[in-house]
Amino acid sequence: MSERRAGGPGRLQGIMRRSSSDMKAIRRQTALLERATRTLNGALPGRLHGHWQVAALSTDALIVTAESSAWATPLRAYQSALLATAGESLGVRPARLQIRLATPPPARPPRRRSATLSDETARHLESAARGMDDERLAESLRRLASRRRGASGDG
Repeated sequence: MSERRAGGPGRLQGIMRRSSSDMKAIRRQTALLERATRTLNGALPGRLHGHWQVAALSTDALIVTAESSAWATPLRAYQSALLATAGESLGVRPARLQIRLATPPPARPPRRRSATLSDETARHLESAARGMDDERLAESLRRLASRRRGASGDG
């Protein structure tokens, strides 16, 4: 079963072996950007540490991502210091600083409102509750019937 079926998925081990050089390049680039972030942190006050990171660094531009616009604004104030420190690291000062906002985490889905029942449905449930021998079930039906429109102030 070591051979790949036509149109089927390849074995993970084979894929990883073929792309190991790609993975190494990604790890190297990630380590370089992390080092650059740590180095550039030295040019910034402590309150900014951890709220931004280097996304790309070249002679054309130093590109950083900030958590929000609240952190991007003070980073702009340190543009000269960041470019100078990046220049020392690269050997050539980047031509410009570009600050991007990090992609925000996905928004939570809106909270579902509890279901409301029509008056007729509520009456049926109350009637069923009156006919129940099991008191726990009757109480549950009464609670459910209390969800009728207008009973909770929803309108």
